[in-house]
Amino acid sequence: MKKLNFLLMCLFALSLTFVSCDPKDDGPDVDEIVEDGFYVVGEATGIANLQSVGAAKTTMAVGFNEVLQSASGLTDEEKISAICQRAGMYEKYIYLEGGKPFSVVLKEGVTETKYGAALALSDTLSGDNEPRIPVYKGTMTENTTMQVAESGLYHIVLDLNLNKDLTDKLILVAPAELGVRGGMNSWGFTALNETIDGDTITYVLENQELAAGAKFKFAYGGGWKIILDEAGLVKANTNLGAGMIPGATDIQVAVAGKYKITLKYALAQGSISASFKYTVELTETSSLPTEMYMIGNDFGNWEWTDAGVVTLNPVNGVGGAFWCINYFTTAGFKFSPVKDWGKDFNGLETNTGYEIVDGNCVVPTEGLYMVYIDFANNKMAIEPAAVYGIGDVFGSWDQAVEANKFSVSADGKKLTYTVANAGNLRMYAGSSIATTDWWTREFNVIDGKIEYRGNGGEQAAVPVTAGKVVTLDFNAGTGTIE
Repeated sequence: MKKLNFLLMCLFALSLTFVSCDPKDDGPDVDEIVEDGFYVVGEATGIANLQSVGAAKTTMAVGFNEVLQSASGLTDEEKISAICQRAGMYEKYIYLEGGKPFSVVLKEGVTETKYGAALALSDTLSGDNEPRIPVYKGTMTENTTMQVAESGLYHIVLDLNLNKDLTDKLILVAPAELGVRGGMNSWGFTALNETIDGDTITYVLENQELAAGAKFKFAYGGGWKIILDEAGLVKANTNLGAGMIPGATDIQVAVAGKYKITLKYALAQGSISASFKYTVELTETSSLPTEMYMIGNDFGNWEWTDAGVVTLNPVNGVGGAFWCINYFTTAGFKFSPVKDWGKDFNGLETNTGYEIVDGNCVVPTEGLYMVYIDFANNKMAIEPAAVYGIGDVFGSWDQAVEANKFSVSADGKKLTYTVANAGNLRMYAGSSIATTDWWTREFNVIDGKIEYRGNGGEQAAVPVTAGKVVTLDFNAGTGTIE
């Protein structure tokens, strides 16, 4: 019996040697599973083919067509849902080495179809809000490769023309020099400083002054979207908003100050947002004022509690910059960031258009004046008011067009303009020392009142018909469209 038991124990132990696993073997690495889909591989990517380590990271995301984004009321979650996805459209941000081949490969089960293109350099982008950069475009062809001239991060967009509304299967390869657009540059473009360490690209912008509530997005090339086809049926976002989602809402800071903005890219599978991470770090609380008031004989009779004290408007997205238009006599006035004495002032380092008499600001003659205060650059200007119309109503989107300038009324206290075309009314205040776009000083007449855009978003549309006369009374804060 003892021999039988011993034999059974030996057989049991032997069986364990066949069924037990190496404790280091945890099964297949899910990060290396190459599922069906499109991939960007080749010598230019450092990942030769779908059998190479890291191939799963090169999978392209389902394309998000910006054309569909124009539907109103979409949330960020809806933007990445099927509402804005286009069948057969794919996109990917990936680092490419210049002068080396790469392809996009479609994996369907065990079948792999390789596509390339004879990429043509195009520097004639003309679509609305497209980045003004040279891009590569071409028609996708099986069993070919393609390449770019310069090494760097690229945004690849392709469309298989499943809807049969394009000329063919198309591909676009755009150099993605990443930067920021927002309150720090009047929604222009500021490139980020780039460093590469192994597989990670780090982009940094330091000591960036931002106003409280300032907004921005990451983008490349100074545009918002890029168009794949001549008809404009397929448009990919060239910006990354909240959550690093293409075309999502703006990133916003709560506190005024200096910020360090860091964006990191590392190739990852899945959505575009999976490859990007960012931080916005407040490094120094701003000493720039967030509010500005004007007081004087004509503005509150030197009493801070009086309703006549003028509250200046913030310049949209610009810390420490304010403006207002008012009718001035030759009596004195001053400014203060608080409604109290102690921080009042009559000028900055550079002052234009007025004199200082007995410690107070004084304009040379009675009339309508534009006040512009720029604390960040130590400048202040008080000049005859210049209000311009812009847009379809005025026949031009160019700034400071003399023909679109409002006229002073007979009593010298109002501004008027007779519009020539029907459309949505857009107006703004001009200043010789302002450096930002027109809409940062925009306002409109809504329900009989002059409403200022300030740091807000676009104002509600104000439709007008040809021949209407717009009259603005800034002292009263009212306007008419008759």
